[in-house]
Amino acid sequence: MRFFGGAGNYTAVLEQLCKFVLTETPTEAAVLEWCQSNTRATSENGIRRRLTFLDGIDLLDIEAGQVRLTQRGMAWLSETDPAVFYDLLSSNVRGFETILEALLDGPKTDAELGDAIATAHPEVDWTDATGPAQHRGWLQSLGYVERSDGVNSLTDSGRKLARQQTSTYPGLERGESYTQTDLEDAFGTSFGSYIKGINPRTTDEGELSYIIIKAREDGPYSDELDGERFTYIGEGVPEKGDQQATGANKALLEQTERSTVPVYFFYQPADSDELRYEGLVDVIAAEYVSQDGRMVYQFTMERLEIDPAQFEALSESVAADIEDDEPDLTADEDEFTEVQRRVRSSAFPKTVTAAYDARCAICGNSRESPDGTIDIEAAHIYPKHENGRDTVRNGLALCRLHHWAFDTGWLAVSDDYRILVADRPDLEGYEEFAPLENEPLTLPADEEQRPHAKFFAAHRDRHGFESP
Repeated sequence: MRFFGGAGNYTAVLEQLCKFVLTETPTEAAVLEWCQSNTRATSENGIRRRLTFLDGIDLLDIEAGQVRLTQRGMAWLSETDPAVFYDLLSSNVRGFETILEALLDGPKTDAELGDAIATAHPEVDWTDATGPAQHRGWLQSLGYVERSDGVNSLTDSGRKLARQQTSTYPGLERGESYTQTDLEDAFGTSFGSYIKGINPRTTDEGELSYIIIKAREDGPYSDELDGERFTYIGEGVPEKGDQQATGANKALLEQTERSTVPVYFFYQPADSDELRYEGLVDVIAAEYVSQDGRMVYQFTMERLEIDPAQFEALSESVAADIEDDEPDLTADEDEFTEVQRRVRSSAFPKTVTAAYDARCAICGNSRESPDGTIDIEAAHIYPKHENGRDTVRNGLALCRLHHWAFDTGWLAVSDDYRILVADRPDLEGYEEFAPLENEPLTLPADEEQRPHAKFFAAHRDRHGFESP
């Protein structure tokens, strides 16, 4: 149900009406008169339908001919927060979430949005052909959707909201305390009789999905938790001697190399069974050190001022960061915050190695160590120490030997993805690399994830190769 005014102007008019209701506590007849005097609406029946809609979403309370703002209505009016009003809409009317999710796939017309709603909610049965446009009008007025030449797309805030909706991550509030039952419901899992200190959780396919860590005020490890950066002692109680590379400790060790999954941090006060959510943390370093006569894993962690949906979006942006014909070689200093850059940098190795199916782009091999570790590394074509961008198109998956050879200038790549070898027959190593000359590079199946020629040209220039 649209309101009085054009699309994009719904909430501005609604705000004026709510202020009138709050200050005057009017009768329904007085509200009808106000609407006729202050908006383009003239039909009493049309106005009554709109007021009934506002009553139905719990913004207004219309009873015995009197109109009042509800508590939720006053909450919205106090700050006119789009999120508050969107919650009123999406909680009571089908289709709003569907529109945002549909627009995540790209711009769409009102008719295409209507088709998406009809598919997701066949029970709605749109009899009013303007129904999808009215939904879009509300989202447009809240700043979540923008419209140009009859086509709708998400704004930055709309994209963030849509990602939050589609995220499988729990909606936890930093600083709030939760019982174990609350957390089991939020994460959709069981922790057994109690939540351990380090809890790696995997998908049905066995892939790591997220990690939960808990620090207890009266715990045995004397974790130093003050400040944005703190230390956390790994799994293994003192009476069992040296800590071992258990699955839990290994999961955190892997996160020091690259942040592939969210790490949720909780704190349990000594006098409470509840756990206080402290937000996400980044595991930035690990040491195996002597403490109180035994060896322990000491992790250095740093708090992240982002939520899980933002973590997911930043990680995905490394693969989705597809540039035009002239991408920038270096990262824009103002494009991301330090935390956002760190998450993207951590996601880079995983994204690049996955794009190449964990095989070396030069030799095509995928070696494994006896413990199952794959010997494939993610190389920046234009180097990271020169502020080279964390985008899959500036990356190559390489075995350790060819990573070294590429970084030192033994090897380069032509614009047509042919391997070039430095013309230094006088140096030891040339005979090993010479057979690779003019061999084709192994490329990702997804053409959009293949390296951009501009990065290869810059690499050739750095190492003195002539452009072919």
